[in-house]
Amino acid sequence: MTLQILPTTGVGSFPKSEYLKNAKGTLDDTSKKATTEFIKKQEAMGIDVLVDGEFYCGDMATDYGRALGLPIADWTRSYGNRFWKKLIVDKNLADAEKKPIRQAQFSYAQSQTQKPVKGMLTGPTTLANWGFNNFYKTREELVMAWADIIRQEAEELEKKGAKYIQIDEPAIGERPWEKELFIQALGQVTKNLQAYTITHICYGNFFSVYETLKKSPIKQIDIETANELDLGLKNSKLLQLFKQDPLTKYKDVAIGVIDVRPDSPVENVETVINRIHTALDVLAPTNGLLKRIWIKPDCGFRTTKNIDTAYAKMQVMVEAVDKVRKEL
Repeated sequence: MTLQILPTTGVGSFPKSEYLKNAKGTLDDTSKKATTEFIKKQEAMGIDVLVDGEFYCGDMATDYGRALGLPIADWTRSYGNRFWKKLIVDKNLADAEKKPIRQAQFSYAQSQTQKPVKGMLTGPTTLANWGFNNFYKTREELVMAWADIIRQEAEELEKKGAKYIQIDEPAIGERPWEKELFIQALGQVTKNLQAYTITHICYGNFFSVYETLKKSPIKQIDIETANELDLGLKNSKLLQLFKQDPLTKYKDVAIGVIDVRPDSPVENVETVINRIHTALDVLAPTNGLLKRIWIKPDCGFRTTKNIDTAYAKMQVMVEAVDKVRKEL
């Protein structure tokens, strides 16, 4: 891989136009059209490692249930006023007649550009958390069964040319006491892969899983940090932890410098430059560690909802990184 210093990338999703609202995980003409537009926009901006926008995605867990022929529950309250249609594991996943989950989606996106595109997968811990289990006797059996399924998909993505494979594990912070199981499952997914592997986390108790992330069997940790960076080293316990024991000593780290919440305004370039400098102060005390830092939004832009706002935020991120690169 030949990348500039502070490589820029996305996390995955992008706001959908109205004509895409009924996506169920499969690639069709409308999601192809949206994917092509988004790929070309990222190229024009100068993003280094692209994402496909996940316009085909219905839900990052239930799409996997549909691919394995699993039943999908009716609307279920997850937290607050958020409701999901969760998958139901009612059989041995190894015996399920599995359809490809993300292979066609990756292949199409990569065919639209000469730049690398991430292969995107949901991790086994998150799939176990975000579904119902009506088959396996133990939590460990469920998680490792999902790990086998995701490993198969990761291997296929690599065969189709994926140089970067991201395994989304936002739910790791929900069950920090399962740290050994998390490491074991992620190790099963990434075993023998030659691709550059990433795991994205975005909520939960980060402190409780910090040691786990240092030991995880992947190359890059992708985390959300924009609001912590605004707090600064004096007020942020997370940044104090980074300063004391930089995660870059153990892994490459993708730092979130763009707030993706629906009510967040478009940042100005100076704000994002300040966030990047704060991140470098705590995570890059040496030039060697500086080379381990990537720059990206906090999470996927799906929660931003407004397409123009999301594009404007991406543009600001790229402009800020360009200025910091010149300074360096």
